[in-house]
Amino acid sequence: MIAMSSPTGSQSSDPSPHRSAGPNYTAVEEPLHRTDTCNIVICGEAGSGKSSLVNLIAGTNMAVTSPDAMGCTTGTSVYDILVRGTSKVKFFDTAGLDEGSEGAVPDKKARRMLRELLQTLMEQGGIHLIMYCVRGQKTIRTLRRNYELIHSQVKKEVPIVLVVTCLESYKPDMEEWWRVNEPAISNLGMTFAGHACITTAISHEARRAHSYDAVCKLIERCRMSAR
Repeated sequence: MIAMSSPTGSQSSDPSPHRSAGPNYTAVEEPLHRTDTCNIVICGEAGSGKSSLVNLIAGTNMAVTSPDAMGCTTGTSVYDILVRGTSKVKFFDTAGLDEGSEGAVPDKKARRMLRELLQTLMEQGGIHLIMYCVRGQKTIRTLRRNYELIHSQVKKEVPIVLVVTCLESYKPDMEEWWRVNEPAISNLGMTFAGHACITTAISHEARRAHSYDAVCKLIERCRMSAR
């Protein structure tokens, strides 16, 4: 059994004044595969913006975030969010990968935790989508190690999408990151079912709104294919 923290109740993703939700304790052995709920695992390196992505989708500060590139998630947190007021989604926000021994969770432990989570959810048929988060400033070659870890656990049974974060200053637009880097990603053998180039920065309102729409479209596509 894998223990996880989980906020109480569901939250609508309709953007509204930020609120905070206190976690309680739950476990992954509860039934996960429900026809009316989409289960999404969010993973990636420490400080890649996984928890900020949860808050973007929820429209509220549900998840604790870090102001820098250091990780702050020490286990797996579960969030029930009503995306755009209609789609029930259970998000599994995982501990960041690639941290050193002084980080929130050492890399070896974080990788073991992610493997165990994915294996458990796969056994229960409970993963509909994996969101692999990366910072836009990272070298493409460094993304392959974590991609291979994720892909080795789910093979082609679960779609993996790439969410590229921290692109609030990318020129001329955020999607340019994908146009520039897609050839290198393909050459390294990484295949994604979709992508979203985003920012979660509140100071960039227009790009943040575009990011919200881009991520919601990935989720909606996932729900449609799961039917």
